[in-house]
Amino acid sequence: MATSSFLGNRYWVLRHGKSIPNEKGLIVSSLENGICLEYRLASEGVEQAQLAGKLFLKELKENNMLIENVRICYSPFARTSHTAEVVASVLNIPFDGPQCKVIEDLRERYFGPSFELLSHDKYPEIWALDEKDPFMRPEGGESVDDVASRLASAMAAMESEYKGKCLTDISNYEVHDLGCQPW
Repeated sequence: MATSSFLGNRYWVLRHGKSIPNEKGLIVSSLENGICLEYRLASEGVEQAQLAGKLFLKELKENNMLIENVRICYSPFARTSHTAEVVASVLNIPFDGPQCKVIEDLRERYFGPSFELLSHDKYPEIWALDEKDPFMRPEGGESVDDVASRLASAMAAMESEYKGKCLTDISNYEVHDLGCQPW
């Protein structure tokens, strides 16, 4: 668990488990598609989420953190909400209760209609654009900078709403890739 003197909470960052789009090799980055139940976790992803929940519970015990102080914040995408639901179950936290909250700013980076529902083989094209200019948006999509701004907004919201809590942030690869360093 990462701690820092300027943060009022402790954070445990978790990427969603293996999803059905991962298995199918599809890019699902729009909110419209991302919330569809057909893009939840694959069975392997459910197992990964269960294991993550058990590891988190172990971390909580080792750090003398109470379950009552845990808050699970997650992206609205089906794969992240499914992961959050599984982790909450392992921790015996009601998923529909006040300790679990969807935060839209934690959502996947939208790569735009030119990439949506296409093969994962298209990712190198996106990464090449990012390397060239992190402020450049793929046509109709978000730039690296856009996602970093959203993440900063999500962190500010969590820090404002919670004090002295242990927050589990369940999101997508790119959000974590951009956000893990300063946490």
